[in-house]
Amino acid sequence: MTNPEEPAGFGALAEWWEQQQEERALKQRKHQEHLRSPQYQGQLKRLDRLTEAAINLVYMSHVGISRMPNATDTYLVYSGTDDALECIVAIRALVAQGVHNVARRECRYLLEQAVKFLYVDQQCPSLNVTREQRIEFLKKEVPRSSIQPIFDVAPLLPSDEVRGFQEEVKGRWSSLSGIVHPSKEQIDERAARARRGAFSGFETAKDLTTMNNQLASVYDCLGVMWLTAAGPSTAGDLILELDREEWIFHKSKWLQKLSRQYDYKLERQTSTRKNE
Repeated sequence: MTNPEEPAGFGALAEWWEQQQEERALKQRKHQEHLRSPQYQGQLKRLDRLTEAAINLVYMSHVGISRMPNATDTYLVYSGTDDALECIVAIRALVAQGVHNVARRECRYLLEQAVKFLYVDQQCPSLNVTREQRIEFLKKEVPRSSIQPIFDVAPLLPSDEVRGFQEEVKGRWSSLSGIVHPSKEQIDERAARARRGAFSGFETAKDLTTMNNQLASVYDCLGVMWLTAAGPSTAGDLILELDREEWIFHKSKWLQKLSRQYDYKLERQTSTRKNE
């Protein structure tokens, strides 16, 4: 018997809601099977390797430059080490949970931080310039809503590769900006995912592969800037230690161009002869 106090259509609404819950539960069960697939698990392992490699780059660069008294408390790139590590750890957690766009916002922040901090440190190379003075320089001389200073940054790359690197950093930052601010690109991306049923929490191995590809490119660019901030000598010591067959950036675009700058090193020549 119908309850006279029950709003008209409430029973139909409750039935519809129950049906939706059953369909969602079915999708969740199927998705759990997909998450256990070799393809998805392989991309999760790749995510872990990218995360570990990025953390090692930041940490080892910080340790390397710490040999210079007061450097880690003065240079902005390295006074921001904890912030960068926090972002990398957060990105890994977000991506693993399927929260990809928020992870992309963190990537944009990391790029902007590295570019602007490195720019300030290169403009003020003397350790006599205090961190407070560098922060004031950042406030007054560096644009807040632009990454244009990248074109005044001098990375540890062959001279004929510098412009290409600068353009790629600018391009990646610009594309990620479409995720940070409300934009047509962000709306279109959401709509495309909805049409193929890839709602948040239901990402596929393909979605994770795309995200990992973006992360690999961002970390490749960031690695060049972190090592550049450490200086040529320290960067050479670190890249010789890092650049081995198992290193996930062993065949990357920019870190490999930086690495090849140190082929003259005796340690690398000795290692090469042993492998021949």
